Amino acid sequence: MLNNYLIIIEKQKNNYSAYCPDVDGCIATGATADEARKNFLEALEFHFEGLKEDGLPIPEPTSTIAFTAEDCSGVLNVRTKKSTHLKLIKLAEQENVSVSHLVNDAIIKQYG
Repeated sequence: MLNNYLIIIEKQKNNYSAYCPDVDGCIATGATADEARKNFLEALEFHFEGLKEDGLPIPEPTSTIAFTAEDCSGVLNVRTKKSTHLKLIKLAEQENVSVSHLVNDAIIKQYG
């Protein structure tokens, strides 16, 4: 359940802070972004326990994140089995294109 909440992690002067727009009054910090996230999840669990004890509702996760083309580099690293990679190489050779071009075309055909 906790993984459904958007967590905002911000770099501060000497550490990182984490909070969720859907949950007022719950924040955490850490020396690293990972530590701030871990600390926030622990704080969120504790916060929800307190809300339950007080008979208050748990806020629903409603925040989302959106990406634009400006946020994307156009580089996608994909891991496959060696046998799949070999098949892609052979198909790309038959089509006289690069493996990247072949995979890009397949993604566009499948997902637009």
